[in-house]
Amino acid sequence: MKKRIVVAFFVIAGLSLLYSLISTQDKVEQATTIEAAPESETTIDDLVIDQAEVDKVEQVTMTEYASVAEMTIDDKIREAQLIVIGEVKTTLPSKWKRQDEKDAKDATPQEISDSGLFTDSLILIDKTLKGNFDEPIIRVRAFSGETEQVRWINSTQPSYTKGHAYLLMLMEGFGPTVHVDPGFYISINSSTAVYEIIDSRAISADDEWVLEELIAYIENALR
Repeated sequence: MKKRIVVAFFVIAGLSLLYSLISTQDKVEQATTIEAAPESETTIDDLVIDQAEVDKVEQVTMTEYASVAEMTIDDKIREAQLIVIGEVKTTLPSKWKRQDEKDAKDATPQEISDSGLFTDSLILIDKTLKGNFDEPIIRVRAFSGETEQVRWINSTQPSYTKGHAYLLMLMEGFGPTVHVDPGFYISINSSTAVYEIIDSRAISADDEWVLEELIAYIENALR
């Protein structure tokens, strides 16, 4: 009888020890899993993105105010050296008055503020109504523009959109930007002498025509 009690005691003690070992192992695995989880909270990519946001420079908007002369359609036709119809193929990066000293993208807003920006668009000529221009592409300048640091707005200046067609009344470019990048034309009277062609209509800042009627009027005025 005593031998059975002793044997039973050792069996119970062995089972208790085995259960204790298994429970301890489970706790160790759970602890390891819990401790490992925080490692995925922050990554190198997250740190790079955060730094980029810190380094991001906010763009400054500057607005230039200017007046535009009042001109009739006859005045515009008479003053224009060149009248063409064409489509904008490319808009070049904006430049500034001291582009020969420093690229506009590297200039500070304070440096640009004394002269502003200008932007050239390359226009494929479809039809010439007045004047002579031997090349298929003409470079037209507007005195507004945009860089990473600065957006220069001049509400009197025409804006040219890639893929859009225009009837333009132009003259050879002049002024300080000739020394930076010569060989361009400008509107004879800012946005009033640039007609965007939309749904067979020609629309400028102060005038609107049926396109074919405007072409006929220009041709008759030049006879």
